Amino acid sequence: MITRSGLFLALAAFSTPTFAQIADDRAGRWEFGVNLLDTSSESFTGPENTSLDIDGELGIGLSAAYNFTNRLAVQFDLDYLSPKYSADFLIEDTNEIETIRTSMDVLNFHVKGTFYFLEGPLTPYVQAGMGWTNVDSNVADGPPTTGCWWDWWWGGYVCRNFWSTYSDTRSSYTAAVGLRWDYSRDMSFKAEYGVLETEGSGFSEDVSIDTFRIAASWAF
Repeated sequence: MITRSGLFLALAAFSTPTFAQIADDRAGRWEFGVNLLDTSSESFTGPENTSLDIDGELGIGLSAAYNFTNRLAVQFDLDYLSPKYSADFLIEDTNEIETIRTSMDVLNFHVKGTFYFLEGPLTPYVQAGMGWTNVDSNVADGPPTTGCWWDWWWGGYVCRNFWSTYSDTRSSYTAAVGLRWDYSRDMSFKAEYGVLETEGSGFSEDVSIDTFRIAASWAF
């Protein structure tokens, strides 16, 4: 897993051109990047002895940002991760607790505002945003639906079962602090620590998870 200090030390893993070689001209430029996201493990307790334990997980993401000035930008993030989890839930018919262990699919989309404290190539920043988080439990919520079609490759009909699963989309919010390094005029790196908070769930009023992110971006 990525440690907090490791995120910032990752910025120093590249040979550095002198700051004088880099023009301070983020203003008016688009940036597109890739992200590596690390989330903390969390546990939640609900009514009737129900519980949810989510493992920490590495995820990937894409981002696009527009710099209004050298210090102010708007960013669009799309992240995906698939953490393992275990859940204890109540079976209504028998009033017994059953445990499942599997992995969930999590998709986050957020619009974020970023403020850079300095106009130069090395600057700390703060960031806040809002958007949506979709969680698919990968647990079937009913019997499967069977579909059949003619397969020309196999020369006959092929049938498959398809399951609908428990899933939900909720509003979510992010806040982060980080460090940006403009390695060159067209390439930059970021390392940040943040919090992802999702509105109401069956286990608590809100779910809050620590996030650690490193990112590489290219400007156009």
